[in-house]
Amino acid sequence: MGTVALDIETISPDVDESTGVDFLNSRHFELLCVGVGYRETPTSETEVEILWRPGVDTGDEYQLLARLAEWLANHPIDQILTYNGVDFDLRHIQGRASVVADEVRDPSLSELLHREFTVPTHRDLMHDVISRHGHRLSLEDAVEAHVGEQVPKTLWEGTRISNSDIPRLGEEWLNHRSGLVQLDYSEDLKRTLEDYVKADIDPLYALLDVFDGRTQPGEN
Repeated sequence: MGTVALDIETISPDVDESTGVDFLNSRHFELLCVGVGYRETPTSETEVEILWRPGVDTGDEYQLLARLAEWLANHPIDQILTYNGVDFDLRHIQGRASVVADEVRDPSLSELLHREFTVPTHRDLMHDVISRHGHRLSLEDAVEAHVGEQVPKTLWEGTRISNSDIPRLGEEWLNHRSGLVQLDYSEDLKRTLEDYVKADIDPLYALLDVFDGRTQPGEN
């Protein structure tokens, strides 16, 4: 049995920018991609894969969710790691599955994902951080404080990408993939988005190992 690290990236194409998003409302988000890491044992190499939504339509988001369910079913899992997954990643995977299932009239998708997330233990490492500090830290700050390393910076056009940049860049790339626009830099943009997602996956294992006492800061 192995440990999965999971991170989602989202877009909000139908949300009015003037009012902003409700971070607890899954109707304000759509899935762009899901980053999944898998480590069979604490000493195993970590495998990282990014599952992409193939287009802008609801059916394309359905395909992404179905692919995630299949990926989870094909990996023996006893633990799922997230960072703020209770309030975001798992909340919106299951929330979007419910919304999309209603729109395509296929309740089996929501039921399937619920089943895949029921058996493994979910460990939200944000809660470990709060128990130690009494408040939230960004992933970058948590990794620096506990692992003694910095999360790799992901740059686009010479500027470091932050969470707030992903919806815009993600929609841009997804519109290109759907044939709605043509981008000369689409492959570079996709690689940049992939680097960003991977940079959120690998540190989860490093944090887990420190919190569980398998490593000391600076040993990863």
